[in-house]
Amino acid sequence: MDLRPAPVRSLMLHGSAMADADVPEFRETLAFLGDTEVDLRVTPSFHDILNAGGLDVPLGRVIHVEDLDVEAPDMVLTFGGDGTVLETAAMLGGRPIPVLGINTGRLGFLSHLPMIGATSALKDILTGGYKLESRAMLAVDFPEAKLGSQFRALNEITVHRRDVASMIRVSVHRNGVFVNRYWSDGLIVSTATGSTAYSLSCGGPIIHPDSNAIVLNPIAPHNLHDRPVVIPLDGTLEILAEGRDDHLMLTLDTRSYTVSAPARFTVRPADHPFLLVQLPDVDFIETVRRKLHLGLDAREGDFGKPGQETRPSQR
Repeated sequence: MDLRPAPVRSLMLHGSAMADADVPEFRETLAFLGDTEVDLRVTPSFHDILNAGGLDVPLGRVIHVEDLDVEAPDMVLTFGGDGTVLETAAMLGGRPIPVLGINTGRLGFLSHLPMIGATSALKDILTGGYKLESRAMLAVDFPEAKLGSQFRALNEITVHRRDVASMIRVSVHRNGVFVNRYWSDGLIVSTATGSTAYSLSCGGPIIHPDSNAIVLNPIAPHNLHDRPVVIPLDGTLEILAEGRDDHLMLTLDTRSYTVSAPARFTVRPADHPFLLVQLPDVDFIETVRRKLHLGLDAREGDFGKPGQETRPSQR
């Protein structure tokens, strides 16, 4: 896949409801885009959100998902948090359209460009001043569930108990080889991208997105020796989830489904990756260190400036 950046001539806008404090910057960004020759389009849901919020801004024309196969934009701009980027990844359905997240949320690992100053950054981005990252996605094959065709996840796939207090049993094989049988509240199958999300909150490791790896991470395991396991991305996972209840929950990123138990499905790498737009100077390790405050020590003052990483503590 060609990951060389190119000038942007058409944009699709998608987003979620934004706080009042973000509206002035949003108007400025839209005014800037309106003064360019970029062809602007907007998703129906975002169009409705903006109309409901009384935002009278030039948005271009509404474009539906089914139109993307005929007139795909050069890039998608999302306004929101990481959840909005995940929603966009599902909406694109594997189409190779780069996505740039403008952050109106909180942490913003995927939606990394702050709303404040977005206009200045877009001036360079529209001329090709960005980099593209290919992020692996996971695909689920679950014929019995009949949940549609967009069975892909950028962050993680989880199966977990629904309305009962008892644990469930999740058996995992990889390419026909037994991996483990977990007695737990559930199991997370996380991509490297998702390693800073739900999996991290359940004690999983942080994995660089360039790593061709995924994480099997049990949720509140009964056996204390059941720890997160990092395995290669390639291959097929066969998963069987059983419990006392006749239903379980299956989630793909932000989407949740109730499925019958026992639930038997497979997880494999999706045929097409997700294309994430990054600023040229963005580095994953630096982003993680800054957003998660890794290595900060109040005794050492302004940790993180060049030359300060190895300064000894003052005791």
